[in-house]
This record gives sequence, C-alpha cells and structure tokens, in this order.
Amino acid sequence: MRQNKPWYQHIGQWPIWRGILVLWGVATLTFLLMHATQDDVVDMVFSQQQSVSLTMQAEKRAELGLDASLGVQYICWWSQLLQGNLGQSFVTGQSVAQIISDKLLATIVLMGSAIGITLLISVPAGLWSACKSGHWSDRLIRGLAIFGNTMPNFFTALLLLYVVALQWDLLPVVSRSTDWRSIILPTMTLVWSMSAKYTQQVRALALDELQKPYIMGLRSRGLSWLMIMGRYVSIAIAPQVLTLVALSCGSLLGGVTIVESIFMWDGIGKMAFDAITTRDYPVLQAYVLWVSLFYVVLNYSVDRWQQHWHHQVFGGRNEETW
Repeated sequence: MRQNKPWYQHIGQWPIWRGILVLWGVATLTFLLMHATQDDVVDMVFSQQQSVSLTMQAEKRAELGLDASLGVQYICWWSQLLQGNLGQSFVTGQSVAQIISDKLLATIVLMGSAIGITLLISVPAGLWSACKSGHWSDRLIRGLAIFGNTMPNFFTALLLLYVVALQWDLLPVVSRSTDWRSIILPTMTLVWSMSAKYTQQVRALALDELQKPYIMGLRSRGLSWLMIMGRYVSIAIAPQVLTLVALSCGSLLGGVTIVESIFMWDGIGKMAFDAITTRDYPVLQAYVLWVSLFYVVLNYSVDRWQQHWHHQVFGGRNEETW
C-alpha cells in the first residue's frame, strides 16, 4: 500500500521554493562579497572627487547607512526589498528601479539582434554540416566554428573596434542611442562567438537525430534530405535549441559586461561594471537579483514548454517511432 510522504518532503519538488532558495543564496553571497572589500563608495567616489576630511567621510557613511554593522545592513536591505523598494543609488541618489528600467531597453535591443542573427546563421549551417558530414563544406564549417570558439569576446570586440571603426572609419567608435549604426559592432562581437557555439550544438543534435530508425524509413519513402532536415530533424531538435536560446537570453539580458563596456553601450551590463568600480551596493545587488530572477523564471518556462511541445508533437509516443 502506497504511503503518503510528509508535506515537508515535497518542498524540494516545488519550483517556487527552489527559485526562492536560489534567489536568496545568490543575493546573500553577493551582499557578503561586496561588503568584504576594504573600501566603499565613500573611498572610491566622494574622496576622489574632492578633498574630504575624515569627519566628513564618517558623516557620509552615516548618511548612507554604511556605519551600521553588516547584520543590520543586511536586514535593512531585505526589509526594503520585501516592501518592493530596491533602494537608491549611493552615487547618484536615483531610484535603483528607475536606473535598471532605463538601461534595460538597450540590453534587450542588443540581445534581440544578437540572438536573431545567430539563429539565422547557425541553424542552417549546423543542419547543412550534419547533412554533409565528412564533406569539405562540413570541415570548413567546423573549422570556422572552432576558430570562433577560440576567440574571447573582449578580443573580438577590440579587433573589430580597431579595424572597422578606427582604421576603416566605417562605424562609430562610441555608441550613441541616436545612431542605429552603434549597435552593429556589439552585435557582430556577440554573433561571432555565439554562432560558433550554436553551429556545433546544432550539428551534434542533428547528427544524433539522423542516426534514429525513422530517418531510414523516411528515406525509403523517397523523401529528399531537404524535406527530412527541414520538416523532421529541425522540429525534433527544436527543444534543445530553445534551451540554448534561453541560456543565451539569460546571459545577454543579464548584461554582457565586457562588450557593453568596450563599446560604451548603455545597458545593464555596463551599469553593473560601473556599480562594481564605484562600490554602489544597491545597484549591484538589485542587478544580481534581477539576473537570478530572470534565470529562474526562464528555465522553468522553458522546461514547461518542452513538456508541452513534446506532448503536442509526439502525442505521448516515443519520438524514435515517430
């Protein structure tokens, strides 16, 4: 006879509790690491802008609440957060929620352009490489993918900035929100490395799918490789590709800090970099909390979508006999 488990043994199976634990853990770790440094915003910003006496520094720390103990600051931050208040920036005094909302649109635009172009390049290239496995075109695509993976984003960004912007003078060096050309170089930097990774993943997934028995059945019915790759293989690997896209969305919406800082793209990645250098604790903590929340919601949504997609496409049947 089946026995019902106590309620507390089911807590770990609830996504909402796992998400809350992840958010709490990441936020707490960030809080402790930021406060473990030997300096604060008074040392990094106010003392460098003007000659400030020790008395004035102490008054400024008391004004910002930095003179309180670490435990008191932690409790105060969480109490404000639970009330929906992310606090104010130590540097500008502006609402942290307003700062993030102002920077978010620029990052969303950069994310959309990078992921869209990446999919347009990598999905056809990966499927073609899998279909032509062993052919010279397959070796060429794999070589380019390996080359793209070996180049870190910061090197690609600096190379494009030097050649395209400085030497050829084709695009602006510093990004401007009023100039649509400003997004080209940051997008090219992200697409270069992302396309390489996506192409390799799509090729591996397609090769694995081509080994399944139903592919031989489709070929025996006279279907062309174009039909098989476009109608069957691409649909079968769609959930895995969506997972890659979800992870990329999380990292890009979290802000590609190096790329945004190099090109002066005014997104939340550059905002986080500035917050770290100035020890602007409220901004950085809100940024980390935002990224963690987005990852949790995105991963849960993708997992649910994959289950729904599998049920709709295969109708509960094994996909090998599809």
